[in-house]
Amino acid sequence: MRIGPIISLGLSIVVGIVAVVFGRTWLSNEAEAARPAAEVIVEEVQTEAILVATALINRGDAIEDVLFELKDWPADFVPAGAIKSSSELILPNGTPTFALGTITPGEPILAAKVSRSKPRDTLAGIIEPGFRAVSIEVDDATGVAGFVLPNHRVDVILSREIISRNGAANYRPETLVRNVRVLAVDQAFGDELDGATLARSVTLEVTPTQAGSLTAGADIGRLGLALRAEQDVSIAEPVVRRRRAAPARRPSRASVRIIEGEEEKTVTTPVARAQADEG
Repeated sequence: MRIGPIISLGLSIVVGIVAVVFGRTWLSNEAEAARPAAEVIVEEVQTEAILVATALINRGDAIEDVLFELKDWPADFVPAGAIKSSSELILPNGTPTFALGTITPGEPILAAKVSRSKPRDTLAGIIEPGFRAVSIEVDDATGVAGFVLPNHRVDVILSREIISRNGAANYRPETLVRNVRVLAVDQAFGDELDGATLARSVTLEVTPTQAGSLTAGADIGRLGLALRAEQDVSIAEPVVRRRRAAPARRPSRASVRIIEGEEEKTVTTPVARAQADEG
């Protein structure tokens, strides 16, 4: 058996494999070199430093320096009124400001949500000067099914019983006050109330004169509420009361012309009162 041809065949196979591998590697390198380099563009975002809450701040809480931090915020998305300096929250004498509403962690602190004085959390503190607070009893019918909430505006309607001459009972409605603000429902006057809340009493902000009308109305009839739309600030048409016309007054004296022959004279005499008038 001749070994030479076998060796030649093996060398040919090895050379072929090497040629294939080399060719594929060369083609891959050429294709990679021909491919354009990807251009990486990094756009720089403009930021602005603002104060952000680091913990939950409730209404009335003192805003101390441990409750906020300075944080970079995208300049295009900085909310209006965002506080940018701690000196606006901590006064020069070290006195902190107070939160007027709930501020959640990570929320920018806005000037509209802070105050130098602690918010008034008593009913007397939210009554406008010159007004009074008057509470009236309501139920699910007279209280608009519980949909009257603090800061809504309502009309108060008095429904009283009128007995006619034949003994029949009728109910006559009369609007006592119009467009008054609801201060509280039962004993709650916060903004956290939402939805229908069946109540037993509603506290209204009224003038001293209106307070007297509501107090008197509660004694003579049933008071109910008429809820106004939030956009409705107009005053309703006044209630037209029908008054019985006063009877015509009879003259107390009358003039009488007397003719005697060719003479004519006029005398004045008292008029006698009718029996119906005397009764």
